[in-house]
Amino acid sequence: MKRILLLAVLFPCLCSANVIISATRSIYPSDKKEISVQLLNDGDSPSLVQAWIDDGEPDSTPETAKVPFLLMPPVVKVPAHSGQQLRVKYIGGKLPSDRESVFYLNVLDIPPVPENLEGKSIMQLAIRSRIKLFFRPVGLKISPKDMIDKLTLTREGKGITVHNASPYYLTLSSIRINKTDNILKQGLMIDPFSQKTIENTKSSSSENSVSFIYINDYGASIESRKKIQ
Repeated sequence: MKRILLLAVLFPCLCSANVIISATRSIYPSDKKEISVQLLNDGDSPSLVQAWIDDGEPDSTPETAKVPFLLMPPVVKVPAHSGQQLRVKYIGGKLPSDRESVFYLNVLDIPPVPENLEGKSIMQLAIRSRIKLFFRPVGLKISPKDMIDKLTLTREGKGITVHNASPYYLTLSSIRINKTDNILKQGLMIDPFSQKTIENTKSSSSENSVSFIYINDYGASIESRKKIQ
């Protein structure tokens, strides 16, 4: 730890993310030839961006990631106060036809060295953004807006089991036994046709229903309530 602190003192650290992804998630319908994802550079300087898609491995690199998608351009310079579109094309592969598949889009922002610091010893950090990319087969039995109707809750000891009987990934940001006790320590994503149990360590409440917030296709937080069966 002392060595890291010493380096930070000797070499001024530049750490900023100017390039952002305009959405928090992206949906790829299987009948589309390609989709686009918009990047925005809010900074005063151009940034070099490297992008790639992985299948859930957070330590992936453009060289190691193996996915059935072509991403163009993989490297691009985004001018200041401007934007750039990334094009994602599905190139085929064995993916389930009765449920969604999830991948992740990575965007690495490599800002330039400011002119007033050129030639000086600095430590510059690149910032990586990562969002979910859902591959959605056409013809699924229910629509995304009806997904929450397929959610059921059961009590498991002191915990609650969330059952997702839909073909879509379900992302929850909170589950509240009462108005104040959120039993989720962090956001939770439940795979299609699967379930997860959340331990309740914050309340001994025996209420028969809970309120929760889930994330829809547009990244909006939707509040709902369900009875515990």
